[in-house]
Amino acid sequence: MSNTANQRRRRAERTRAFIDELIKRFPACFTARRDDVRPLAIGIEKDIRKSLDDGDQASDIPTWLIRQALARYTRSPAYLNAIIAGHERINLAGETIEAVTEQAIARAREQRNEQKARAAERRRLRAEEAAEQRRREKLQQLADRFNQ
Repeated sequence: MSNTANQRRRRAERTRAFIDELIKRFPACFTARRDDVRPLAIGIEKDIRKSLDDGDQASDIPTWLIRQALARYTRSPAYLNAIIAGHERINLAGETIEAVTEQAIARAREQRNEQKARAAERRRLRAEEAAEQRRREKLQQLADRFNQ
């Protein structure tokens, strides 16, 4: 597992690159366009592994990379919004497989609300930091003016 910041960064870069490869390899299933994202079939990891094993790059792609790429893809706001909208699940060929369950929709709503709450908290902290920085700069200007 990744321990150092550099290892985590390299692993994240490799995951992003693999998602790009999935988009190229399975354009009917994976996409970078937010509006075109659709829920993936349950167990699609096995289908990806089988497809990669049938190809010539089987030994190059570890299972952890497939799992991490799918985790990153399925936690994106666009993916969660597709689940919430009730789009049907698709396979690697882009064919409809099954409907999204109410339980999945509820979980996606919960995850999306958590994402929104974290984003709002980050915005609030950045605004507070910016306000504090402005206060420090004003105090420094006043100090400089009176110390002349």
